[in-house]
Amino acid sequence: MKKILICLLAITLASCDTDEIISQLGEGTVQADINGETKTWEFGPNSLGAVLTSQMAGSEVLYALGIAASTDGVSDNSVSRSIGIVVFVDSPDAIFSGASFSTPSDLVLGTYSYENGTTIIDADQTVSATLYISSVDASGEKMSGTFSYETTDEDTNTTYSISNGSFTDIPYHYDF
Repeated sequence: MKKILICLLAITLASCDTDEIISQLGEGTVQADINGETKTWEFGPNSLGAVLTSQMAGSEVLYALGIAASTDGVSDNSVSRSIGIVVFVDSPDAIFSGASFSTPSDLVLGTYSYENGTTIIDADQTVSATLYISSVDASGEKMSGTFSYETTDEDTNTTYSISNGSFTDIPYHYDF
């Protein structure tokens, strides 16, 4: 799952040209409580964004909206921390202001990773998840909403609670 989120984030960031990136500096934030500790990512020193991608599955097209935030390890004192959430939908029309998704009725997956040189966390086994899209600004290519999920690192069998998650005016891109 982490690989899907990283891929979605890479597509998001690679699809923006330099002028777009410069014009968005200082805009967009992602915030979440990770096991009760609040963490914030801001566009510029951190990477964040959303992308809606499509993939053929046999004769059907599947769509995935991925929302991710990551530190680079440089601006955060050599700590790399990433969170992300993905929802799989039948149509891009499912992504709109007011859309709400939650497990088990929807396929929503969350991931959390952390590395500081000695500690590595790779939690990508989703226990439960919710995602709410509060606004989609098509002309400004920005999206806002809230999320929460529990995910487990299968190597340590440790579960991480991601609560009070929000993404505000993050850049998004349709990649299909």
